[in-house]
Amino acid sequence: MAIFHATTRSVSRSSGTSAVAVAAQRTACRLVDERTGQVHDHAHKVGVVSAELLLPDGGTIDRQELWNAAEAAERRKDGRTAREWEVALPAELDAQQRHELARRFAIELAQRYGVAVNLAVHAPAHEGDARNHGAHCLTTTRVVRRDASGALMLGGKTAIELSDRERRARGLGWAAEEVKAVRELWQDLANEALAQAGRPERIDARSLKEQGIEREATIHMGAAAVQMERRGIVSDRGDANRQVIANNHEHQQLREQLTELKAQRP
Repeated sequence: MAIFHATTRSVSRSSGTSAVAVAAQRTACRLVDERTGQVHDHAHKVGVVSAELLLPDGGTIDRQELWNAAEAAERRKDGRTAREWEVALPAELDAQQRHELARRFAIELAQRYGVAVNLAVHAPAHEGDARNHGAHCLTTTRVVRRDASGALMLGGKTAIELSDRERRARGLGWAAEEVKAVRELWQDLANEALAQAGRPERIDARSLKEQGIEREATIHMGAAAVQMERRGIVSDRGDANRQVIANNHEHQQLREQLTELKAQRP
Protein backbone atom coordinates (compact mmCIF):
# COMPACT_ATOMS: atom_id res chain seq x y z
CA MET A 1 0.00 0.00 0.00
CA ALA A 2 1.55 3.31 -1.09
CA ILE A 3 1.78 5.77 1.81
CA PHE A 4 1.43 9.55 1.60
CA HIS A 5 4.09 11.48 3.46
CA ALA A 6 5.13 15.01 2.53
CA THR A 7 6.25 17.40 5.24
CA THR A 8 8.19 20.63 5.34
CA ARG A 9 10.23 22.53 7.89
CA SER A 10 12.36 25.64 8.00
CA VAL A 11 16.08 25.50 8.73
CA SER A 12 16.63 28.40 11.10
CA ARG A 13 19.52 29.69 13.17
CA SER A 14 17.14 30.01 16.11
CA SER A 15 16.96 26.20 16.19
CA GLY A 16 20.75 25.97 16.46
CA THR A 17 21.44 24.60 12.99
CA SER A 18 22.41 25.87 9.55
CA ALA A 19 21.77 25.14 5.89
CA VAL A 20 25.39 23.98 5.58
CA ALA A 21 24.97 21.46 8.40
CA VAL A 22 21.72 20.04 7.06
CA ALA A 23 23.06 19.82 3.49
CA ALA A 24 26.12 17.88 4.68
CA GLN A 25 24.00 15.48 6.71
CA ARG A 26 21.41 14.85 4.00
CA THR A 27 23.94 14.27 1.22
CA ALA A 28 26.59 12.41 3.28
CA CYS A 29 29.42 14.79 2.50
CA ARG A 30 31.88 17.12 4.23
CA LEU A 31 31.08 20.84 4.21
CA VAL A 32 32.66 23.78 6.03
CA ASP A 33 30.43 26.53 7.40
CA GLU A 34 32.39 29.65 6.52
CA ARG A 35 30.31 31.82 8.83
CA THR A 36 31.11 29.81 11.96
CA GLY A 37 34.19 27.86 10.87
CA GLN A 38 32.51 24.63 11.89
CA VAL A 39 33.20 21.49 9.87
CA HIS A 40 30.24 19.20 9.20
CA ASP A 41 31.63 15.86 8.12
CA HIS A 42 29.06 13.18 7.28
CA ALA A 43 31.08 11.47 4.54
CA HIS A 44 30.92 8.23 6.55
CA LYS A 45 27.13 8.12 6.49
CA VAL A 46 25.54 5.27 4.53
CA GLY A 47 22.14 5.03 2.91
CA VAL A 48 22.28 8.02 0.55
CA VAL A 49 21.40 6.56 -2.85
CA SER A 50 21.95 9.75 -4.86
CA ALA A 51 22.44 13.47 -4.36
CA GLU A 52 22.46 16.41 -6.73
CA LEU A 53 21.85 20.16 -6.91
CA LEU A 54 19.27 21.59 -9.28
CA LEU A 55 18.75 25.19 -10.35
CA PRO A 56 15.71 26.78 -12.04
CA ASP A 57 17.71 27.29 -15.26
CA GLY A 58 18.55 23.59 -15.43
CA GLY A 59 22.14 24.09 -14.29
CA THR A 60 23.90 23.18 -11.08
CA ILE A 61 26.38 24.66 -8.60
CA ASP A 62 28.96 23.58 -6.06
CA ARG A 63 27.25 22.51 -2.83
CA GLN A 64 29.76 24.28 -0.57
CA GLU A 65 29.35 27.53 -2.50
CA LEU A 66 25.56 27.43 -2.52
CA TRP A 67 24.86 26.82 1.14
CA ASN A 68 27.50 29.23 2.37
CA ALA A 69 25.94 31.84 0.09
CA ALA A 70 22.54 31.02 1.60
CA GLU A 71 23.95 31.54 5.09
CA ALA A 72 25.71 34.78 4.12
CA ALA A 73 22.48 36.20 2.66
CA GLU A 74 20.79 36.21 6.07
CA ARG A 75 21.72 38.90 8.58
CA ARG A 76 19.30 38.10 11.37
CA LYS A 77 20.43 35.87 14.22
CA ASP A 78 17.20 33.90 13.83
CA GLY A 79 17.26 33.96 10.01
CA ARG A 80 15.73 31.11 8.01
CA THR A 81 18.45 29.88 5.67
CA ALA A 82 16.77 26.89 3.99
CA ARG A 83 13.52 24.97 3.70
CA GLU A 84 13.35 21.20 3.61
CA TRP A 85 10.70 19.00 2.04
CA GLU A 86 10.68 15.33 3.02
CA VAL A 87 8.65 12.84 0.99
CA ALA A 88 8.10 9.09 1.11
CA LEU A 89 8.89 7.44 -2.22
CA PRO A 90 6.48 4.63 -3.16
CA ALA A 91 8.02 1.21 -2.51
CA GLU A 92 5.87 -0.05 -5.40
CA LEU A 93 8.21 1.72 -7.85
CA ASP A 94 11.66 0.43 -8.76
CA ALA A 95 14.86 2.34 -7.93
CA GLN A 96 15.01 4.20 -11.25
CA GLN A 97 11.35 5.16 -11.09
CA ARG A 98 11.75 6.44 -7.54
CA HIS A 99 14.77 8.52 -8.55
CA GLU A 100 12.96 10.00 -11.53
CA LEU A 101 9.95 10.85 -9.36
CA ALA A 102 12.08 12.54 -6.69
CA ARG A 103 14.00 14.47 -9.34
CA ARG A 104 10.81 15.66 -11.00
CA PHE A 105 9.50 16.93 -7.66
CA ALA A 106 12.79 18.77 -7.06
CA ILE A 107 12.64 20.39 -10.50
CA GLU A 108 9.04 21.46 -9.89
CA LEU A 109 10.08 23.14 -6.63
CA ALA A 110 13.03 24.85 -8.32
CA GLN A 111 10.89 26.24 -11.11
CA ARG A 112 7.82 27.08 -9.02
CA TYR A 113 9.77 29.17 -6.51
CA GLY A 114 12.93 30.06 -8.44
CA VAL A 115 15.12 28.34 -5.85
CA ALA A 116 18.10 26.01 -5.78
CA VAL A 117 17.21 22.49 -4.63
CA ASN A 118 19.56 20.03 -2.97
CA LEU A 119 18.00 16.62 -3.70
CA ALA A 120 19.02 13.53 -1.73
CA VAL A 121 17.38 10.12 -2.19
CA HIS A 122 17.71 7.85 0.84
CA ALA A 123 17.43 4.08 1.07
CA PRO A 124 15.50 2.41 3.91
CA ALA A 125 17.48 2.13 7.13
CA HIS A 126 19.25 -1.21 7.49
CA GLU A 127 17.28 -2.19 10.60
CA GLY A 128 14.03 -0.48 9.63
CA ASP A 129 11.14 -1.15 7.28
CA ALA A 130 12.51 -2.12 3.86
CA ARG A 131 9.73 -0.12 2.20
CA ASN A 132 10.78 3.22 3.72
CA HIS A 133 12.38 4.88 0.71
CA GLY A 134 12.54 8.64 0.98
CA ALA A 135 13.82 11.87 -0.49
CA HIS A 136 14.88 15.18 1.02
CA CYS A 137 14.66 18.40 -0.99
CA LEU A 138 16.59 21.19 0.72
CA THR A 139 15.76 24.50 -0.94
CA THR A 140 17.05 28.04 -0.60
CA THR A 141 14.64 30.49 0.99
CA ARG A 142 15.64 33.10 -1.57
CA VAL A 143 15.25 33.27 -5.33
CA VAL A 144 18.46 32.41 -7.18
CA ARG A 145 19.69 33.76 -10.50
CA ARG A 146 22.87 34.20 -12.51
CA ASP A 147 24.51 37.60 -13.02
CA ALA A 148 26.19 38.69 -16.27
CA SER A 149 29.35 36.80 -15.37
CA GLY A 150 27.44 33.61 -14.61
CA ALA A 151 27.91 33.86 -10.85
CA LEU A 152 24.99 32.78 -8.67
CA MET A 153 23.06 35.57 -6.95
CA LEU A 154 20.47 35.25 -4.16
CA GLY A 155 17.57 37.68 -4.37
CA GLY A 156 14.45 38.22 -2.30
CA LYS A 157 12.54 35.73 -0.21
CA THR A 158 10.33 33.29 -2.09
CA ALA A 159 6.53 33.42 -1.77
CA ILE A 160 6.35 30.48 0.62
CA GLU A 161 8.70 32.22 3.08
CA LEU A 162 6.61 35.39 3.36
CA SER A 163 4.42 36.09 6.37
CA ASP A 164 0.67 35.98 5.90
CA ARG A 165 0.63 39.76 6.21
CA GLU A 166 3.16 40.13 3.39
CA ARG A 167 1.31 37.55 1.31
CA ARG A 168 -1.98 39.41 1.69
CA ALA A 169 -0.30 42.64 0.60
CA ARG A 170 0.78 40.87 -2.58
CA GLY A 171 -2.63 39.36 -3.21
CA LEU A 172 -1.53 35.86 -2.21
CA GLY A 173 -3.39 33.32 -0.07
CA TRP A 174 -2.39 32.04 3.34
CA ALA A 175 1.01 30.38 3.74
CA ALA A 176 -0.78 27.20 4.87
CA GLU A 177 -2.48 27.08 1.47
CA GLU A 178 0.94 27.21 -0.17
CA VAL A 179 2.07 24.18 1.81
CA LYS A 180 -1.15 22.36 0.95
CA ALA A 181 -0.59 23.09 -2.75
CA VAL A 182 2.89 21.54 -2.66
CA ARG A 183 1.59 18.48 -0.83
CA GLU A 184 -1.02 18.10 -3.57
CA LEU A 185 1.71 18.53 -6.17
CA TRP A 186 3.57 15.61 -4.61
CA GLN A 187 0.38 13.55 -4.57
CA ASP A 188 -0.22 14.20 -8.29
CA LEU A 189 3.38 13.48 -9.31
CA ALA A 190 3.55 10.27 -7.30
CA ASN A 191 0.20 9.01 -8.58
CA GLU A 192 1.22 9.78 -12.14
CA ALA A 193 4.44 7.81 -11.63
CA LEU A 194 2.49 4.88 -10.16
CA ALA A 195 0.07 4.93 -13.10
CA GLN A 196 2.90 5.02 -15.64
CA ALA A 197 4.47 2.03 -13.89
CA GLY A 198 1.20 0.13 -14.24
CA ARG A 199 0.60 0.07 -10.50
CA PRO A 200 -2.93 0.32 -9.04
CA GLU A 201 -1.84 2.00 -5.77
CA ARG A 202 -2.45 5.71 -5.21
CA ILE A 203 -1.62 8.18 -2.45
CA ASP A 204 -3.90 10.87 -1.03
CA ALA A 205 -2.81 14.20 0.41
CA ARG A 206 -6.06 14.57 2.35
CA SER A 207 -6.24 13.76 6.03
CA LEU A 208 -7.91 10.51 7.09
CA LYS A 209 -10.88 12.51 8.35
CA GLU A 210 -11.22 14.29 4.99
CA GLN A 211 -11.14 10.89 3.29
CA GLY A 212 -13.92 9.62 5.56
CA ILE A 213 -11.64 7.01 7.13
CA GLU A 214 -12.32 6.24 10.79
CA ARG A 215 -8.75 5.59 11.78
CA GLU A 216 -6.22 7.54 13.80
CA ALA A 217 -3.08 8.56 11.98
CA THR A 218 0.37 7.75 13.33
CA ILE A 219 2.88 10.57 13.62
CA HIS A 220 6.17 10.83 11.78
CA MET A 221 8.87 9.38 14.05
CA GLY A 222 11.82 11.50 12.96
CA ALA A 223 15.44 10.42 12.81
CA ALA A 224 16.17 10.94 16.52
CA ALA A 225 13.20 8.85 17.71
CA VAL A 226 13.96 6.10 15.18
CA GLN A 227 17.55 5.84 16.39
CA MET A 228 16.40 5.69 20.03
CA GLU A 229 13.94 2.89 19.28
CA ARG A 230 16.59 0.91 17.41
CA ARG A 231 18.81 1.08 20.48
CA GLY A 232 15.97 -0.26 22.59
CA ILE A 233 15.15 3.12 24.13
CA VAL A 234 11.43 3.84 24.28
CA SER A 235 10.58 7.23 22.77
CA ASP A 236 7.50 9.40 23.33
CA ARG A 237 6.70 9.30 19.61
CA GLY A 238 7.15 5.54 19.52
CA ASP A 239 4.77 5.16 22.47
CA ALA A 240 2.26 7.47 20.80
CA ASN A 241 2.31 5.44 17.61
CA ARG A 242 2.00 2.15 19.48
CA GLN A 243 -1.07 3.54 21.25
CA VAL A 244 -2.56 4.68 17.94
CA ILE A 245 -2.01 1.21 16.43
CA ALA A 246 -3.65 -0.41 19.46
CA ASN A 247 -6.59 2.03 19.29
CA ASN A 248 -7.09 1.36 15.59
CA HIS A 249 -7.02 -2.39 16.18
CA GLU A 250 -9.63 -2.08 18.94
CA HIS A 251 -11.84 0.18 16.80
CA GLN A 252 -11.61 -2.27 13.91
CA GLN A 253 -12.65 -5.14 16.17
CA LEU A 254 -15.62 -3.13 17.46
CA ARG A 255 -16.71 -2.29 13.90
CA GLU A 256 -16.49 -5.96 12.93
CA GLN A 257 -18.52 -6.97 15.99
CA LEU A 258 -21.14 -4.34 15.18
CA THR A 259 -21.36 -5.55 11.59
CA GLU A 260 -21.78 -9.13 12.83
CA LEU A 261 -24.54 -8.13 15.28
CA LYS A 262 -26.41 -6.27 12.55
CA ALA A 263 -26.17 -9.33 10.31
CA GLN A 264 -27.69 -11.51 13.07
CA ARG A 265 -30.78 -9.32 13.45
CA PRO A 266 -33.99 -10.99 12.22
